[in-house]
Amino acid sequence: MEFDYLAVKPISGPIIPHKQAAKRHYGSHPYFTKRAWNVVQSYIKTFSQPGDTVLDPFGGSGVTAVESLVLKRNAIHLDISPLANFICREIAISPVNIENLNIGFMQVELACKNKILSLYEIKNSVLADSEIPFWYPTGVALPQNADAKTVDELFTHRELVALSTLWHFIGLVEDDIIRDLLKFCFSATLAKVNQTFVSAIGRLESRGGSSIFSMYRYNVPDKPVELNVWDQFQSRFKRIVKAKLETNKEIGSFYSDETFKVIQGSATELDRYIKAESVDYIYTDPPYGGHIAYLDLSTMWHAWLGLKITQHDKELEAIEGGDLRKSKQQYSDLLAESIEQMFRVLKYDRWMSIVFVHKDPAYWDTIVKSSEHAGFQYVNTAVQPVDVVWSMHKKKNPLTVLSGELVLNFRKARNPKTIAITKIGSDVTQLIKNSAEQTIVSNDGGATTEEIYHSLIPILLEHGLLGAVKDKLDDITPLLHQEFVFSEVNSQWQIRENTKLGSFIKLEERIRFYLLDLLKRAERDVKVLTFDEIIQEVMPKLINGTTPEHQTILNVLKKIAYSPDDEHWSMAPIPTSPQVALPFDYKSLEPTKLPQLTIPTLAKDIEHNSLIYRLLKMGQFAGFTVWIGKQEQTANFNGEAFSTLSIQKLPFNEMTPTQEQKVRQIDVIWFNSNGSPAYAFEIETSTTITSALERFSELLELNPKIARKLVIVAPKRRRRKLNQVLEKSVFIGQPLYMETKVMYIFAEDLVNLYHELENTNPSKIMPLLNKLCISPMS
Repeated sequence: MEFDYLAVKPISGPIIPHKQAAKRHYGSHPYFTKRAWNVVQSYIKTFSQPGDTVLDPFGGSGVTAVESLVLKRNAIHLDISPLANFICREIAISPVNIENLNIGFMQVELACKNKILSLYEIKNSVLADSEIPFWYPTGVALPQNADAKTVDELFTHRELVALSTLWHFIGLVEDDIIRDLLKFCFSATLAKVNQTFVSAIGRLESRGGSSIFSMYRYNVPDKPVELNVWDQFQSRFKRIVKAKLETNKEIGSFYSDETFKVIQGSATELDRYIKAESVDYIYTDPPYGGHIAYLDLSTMWHAWLGLKITQHDKELEAIEGGDLRKSKQQYSDLLAESIEQMFRVLKYDRWMSIVFVHKDPAYWDTIVKSSEHAGFQYVNTAVQPVDVVWSMHKKKNPLTVLSGELVLNFRKARNPKTIAITKIGSDVTQLIKNSAEQTIVSNDGGATTEEIYHSLIPILLEHGLLGAVKDKLDDITPLLHQEFVFSEVNSQWQIRENTKLGSFIKLEERIRFYLLDLLKRAERDVKVLTFDEIIQEVMPKLINGTTPEHQTILNVLKKIAYSPDDEHWSMAPIPTSPQVALPFDYKSLEPTKLPQLTIPTLAKDIEHNSLIYRLLKMGQFAGFTVWIGKQEQTANFNGEAFSTLSIQKLPFNEMTPTQEQKVRQIDVIWFNSNGSPAYAFEIETSTTITSALERFSELLELNPKIARKLVIVAPKRRRRKLNQVLEKSVFIGQPLYMETKVMYIFAEDLVNLYHELENTNPSKIMPLLNKLCISPMS
């Protein structure tokens, strides 16, 4: 079947990022920005077909090009940075003979491993008098804002001796491909073996990062950490072997000079390298303003790798500031020229997706207006989170800090329509309320604050209002409270009862909303409804806007309801997950009441297995399907074997082996009937807090909506110790921000909650549980 580019339905919603699942990108070589591989894949699949040519004119580390090859598209990667192009080429090359790669490494290992390791047995005072045995870069100037003047000043004498030795013997490897991959390994090692590296308090010494990637300048801390050069090189090599095993499988022989092209050049000069109307899809992430000066920050790598940068390259780099101190207007002009060149090389009716990562609406305006001036037709904007949960900074400043990024989708149309950017003055409040109402309705009657912001920001941008709104209103929740109801149980905004939806919402969506509301109420009251009763209830609410025919309501009804007796209608059962059906009907294990248990006299008498059992029964009582950790399934409590009470297979289809290993160890997980996790619990007495956070982070990768429903159960006497461990954990703070995602509950409170629920109904479980959960370090 022929691919119809005009019929493409552009991506409009977020895609859960899975950065760590691809070894070819994650951990192979650091770079300043990397898009999530699976997100890029989704866009390439949506807007192109196998055999098409995909271009990224701001290619960076090559995620677009590499994923294009994986999907059997021809790839053109262009970047002005030689380092970026080097990284992309080495990640993409395949197939690689792994045996030869190992032989090349062993050749280098035999030549210099012991020489390098012996350096760490010599005192600094003695070592300082020794000569550096081989070539190393000298006199190469660093950017003006660096804490050192030249590249060689970024290294200790010991590091220079070790690195020059390693670089020399890598250069003696005869096989070109293997030698370049070992240089790639050396280049990745440089990121940690220099004086800008700092290790965070409480982490393993090597678990840290360089200021080059965090502060975007060559900042040398007062107490830099000196890591062992050979250990770091060897560690990087192991990762690169895994990466090449992966690309051998995913790309294999599809890689060739015909399917893959790397070009060092400027996006403002695409016509020098690429024929007009020869590209089928463009996905790109341009630099934004003065955020990152890529060429300046790559100076250290360019010096060691012998990669050249000209003055002309720096003049064409699309940034604001940098050593050339480019103005905002110069940046905007360079970006506009680049977009004109993209229009020239793209075929008609094909698509362009541009990633937007900036809080300044002026940059968004530059992209849209430049694209439309070039001849593109703006189609839509999709919100794409970089992390699965907002950072605390974003939560406090929702309209001034973008959560992740936006992706703007354009089409090269022969008669493009322009976007209507208008100032609507006093109507902005109504615009916000309408957007929120639309989001709530689209989410089956409930939307979180984050989901409302995700939908609102592109709308404000399209109306040219984001700048004006964020200057006056950082937080829209007071407006939401005026119009909607906030549920503390699930942290969602809902439509007030007896509210008529605005006619701006599509008729079918309004019908679906009213039908769902009616059917849910009937289900709670254990009723079934005739079609006449449904029409009488729903039709009066639809008088604003287009009034539907009975048949229109019936068509929507058939999608969400069923008839148990051919006379009445009832809510259709929620389908199980399309990935993995749950092993048994969750309702079959739902107890009519909780088994009565003896309350421990002393807090220290609360057993690990008794907590597992209580969580198991409470979950089933509330209507959830329950998973019990693989290790815990061998135990029993109250005469019941855990193995017979737990589902035996996790309802996730796309788990990596690492994720499966970690998630299977979580003590208790409550699943909804559609297979999505609702709560996860780790009993602190059975594992270290770090292990619990590590397991929770893997579960978040699989389903980000479980954030703040990840619960650590710990006795009160351990609270101080728990907080101490949390403060030093590698999972706290940037980039994981687990302190915003994990809660904990005291074991004593959990026991009392269970006792309170023994003679009550399951509807009280969620509110009471949420009330008892505490934020870490609160």
